[in-house]
Amino acid sequence: MALGCAVLLAACGGDGGADGTPAAGAAGGDGPYLVATTGIWADVVERVACDGPLDVRTIVPAGGDPHSFEPSLQDRHVLDGATLVVANGLGLEATLDDTLDSVEDGGVPIFRIGEHIDTIQLAGEGEDPHVWFDPTRVAGALPALGDALVAAGQDAAVIDRCVSAAQTDLVALDTQLAATLGAVPADRRLLVTNHDALGYLADRYGFEVVGSVLPSTSTLTEASPGELDGLAKAIEARHVPAIFTETLASSTDADALADRLGVAVVQLYSDALGEPGSGADTYDGLLRTDATSIADALTH
Repeated sequence: MALGCAVLLAACGGDGGADGTPAAGAAGGDGPYLVATTGIWADVVERVACDGPLDVRTIVPAGGDPHSFEPSLQDRHVLDGATLVVANGLGLEATLDDTLDSVEDGGVPIFRIGEHIDTIQLAGEGEDPHVWFDPTRVAGALPALGDALVAAGQDAAVIDRCVSAAQTDLVALDTQLAATLGAVPADRRLLVTNHDALGYLADRYGFEVVGSVLPSTSTLTEASPGELDGLAKAIEARHVPAIFTETLASSTDADALADRLGVAVVQLYSDALGEPGSGADTYDGLLRTDATSIADALTH
């Protein structure tokens, strides 16, 4: 299911974004362009700007970790030339934040999606940045994103239609995810993750996050023996059947813990889209793939 654009047009914008946009620094034509920090947001943005003239480019490559991505001089050049930059914010792009602030100071508008979403507060860490795991929250932010695109020169009437279509698709996606995850019995709706990435999914679809190997919303932390021992006791006490790791981060500690406890390890797509053909190479594909993996792991 494509968001928005497929409803309105047979083809969208250019060849860009998460389904074909040149990576930062690659040739993308001489016209105006927009930059999204990650492929997840490039995919969403491209649909909201579905028949506008802007190319949509990304900075963090497919499979890259936005928590630790270090921009190059060429990335900075691409950002400086953008009509608009769309970022997640909330500390997700920690090693990119200084560059984004500098680009903004230079006059390029930055739209931080997290500023337009009702966020989850985490004790000791502030706001959870992984907002895309609740498509209804993303749908609520689309009108503000549409306004930013209009301010960047897009046609207001077109953007309004695209926002409405994308919101409709996200509501349908939410219904699909709820049905998939609804198969998990109440006493098995327990999540142990590699880092704290699934808080919004848990909140939306009725799961409990028992703990994480890296007890942080960032992948830049390290596991401690004491925290791993505490997590092991929680997994045993709650009879958690699986630990969910990620395609973008090392799972060495999670693998060792799972082997010690005799539980399954299941890999999810968390902070980045998958490669083309993975089934997780669009925003909605990522969520559907992860929901299926979670449901399968916790019901068998």
